[in-house]
Amino acid sequence: MRYLFVLQLLLLVSCNSGKEPLPMVFPADTWVEKTPEELGVDAGKMQEALEYLASESGADGLEEVFIVRNGYNIYKGDSIYKKHNIYSSSKSFTSSVLGILTDQGVLSEETFAKEIDTAVSDLYPELQLKHFSSMTSGYSGKGSTRWNEVSEDWSWTPYAIDSALFAPGTQYAYWDEAQMMFGRLLTLKTGKSLKAIFDEQVGEIIGLGTYEWGTEQDPSLPGLTVNNGCTGVKINAEQLARFGHFYLNEGNWNGQQLLSKTWIEKATKNQVFTNKVADTDRNNVDGRGCYGYNWWVNGKMPTGKWHMPDAPKSLYYASGLHNNMCFVIPEWNMVFVRRGEDGNPVKGKPFVYNEFFKRLALAIKE
Repeated sequence: MRYLFVLQLLLLVSCNSGKEPLPMVFPADTWVEKTPEELGVDAGKMQEALEYLASESGADGLEEVFIVRNGYNIYKGDSIYKKHNIYSSSKSFTSSVLGILTDQGVLSEETFAKEIDTAVSDLYPELQLKHFSSMTSGYSGKGSTRWNEVSEDWSWTPYAIDSALFAPGTQYAYWDEAQMMFGRLLTLKTGKSLKAIFDEQVGEIIGLGTYEWGTEQDPSLPGLTVNNGCTGVKINAEQLARFGHFYLNEGNWNGQQLLSKTWIEKATKNQVFTNKVADTDRNNVDGRGCYGYNWWVNGKMPTGKWHMPDAPKSLYYASGLHNNMCFVIPEWNMVFVRRGEDGNPVKGKPFVYNEFFKRLALAIKE
């Protein structure tokens, strides 16, 4: 009996005598840098994964890549402080504002658009804010959508309400004018710009610093600054990593709960439950089963296949034109940022990043 007790004790000591994992930390003015090995990552295999990503990327390659694990920077490119538009990754900032206002009790994802602007009542009586954030709103503005790129037609006006593309919640359409109306409604309700709301509650506290958020002014609201709800956030890779690290820690920043865990959970799990992709000029963008509240998630699509079958199942990400990406990988305690101005991967982001994370998984030792 005594022998068994001693053996159990020795096993316990052995199990706890290994290297303790580094705690989660938060950057002050700068990030603390560690080697990949110190964070349980094989540097050689990580480099192999990065070289694959570079081979599938444009001219900017790995210049603006920034990798964080447990809050420590383990890799950075040479141009991480270069600021430019993150394009549709801006959408994740917009839905964060919806989360902030939901936490404050100002409104919620269930709020009807007509409660904020009665002008939408006739054409969109059932439209709720959650439909905007999940790209299932069916909202359309007058004039040709700008994505047709018909340069001679500048009549496109996202805030001039036109007939619905479909009934809210019944189809998926990655439709930027809807996202712009979404941002406008949040500003109309509060009297504040999206940037002002985000900075006051989150941006200033996480040390985001100076950045821009482009505007798409509504002539009918001359006294309000209307930030573009779909694009226009101009930041650098280090700043975008802070945003990702904030989400990785479920809305908590160094002990301060800035955005509720409840909201983070909603925003980063699938919110698209329709089987139909709308017939639009962007119907090649399919978010069925893998789109939350302006975050892409690694969910199961109607085909039964995972969005990224070889990547961590907990993964979710913000995605913008020109391969401007912010990945949050909770099971690895990791944030991965890749930015540029060099076009999207030719083979498509889901394919390339599935292959990249498949390779990166081989580097994760702990």
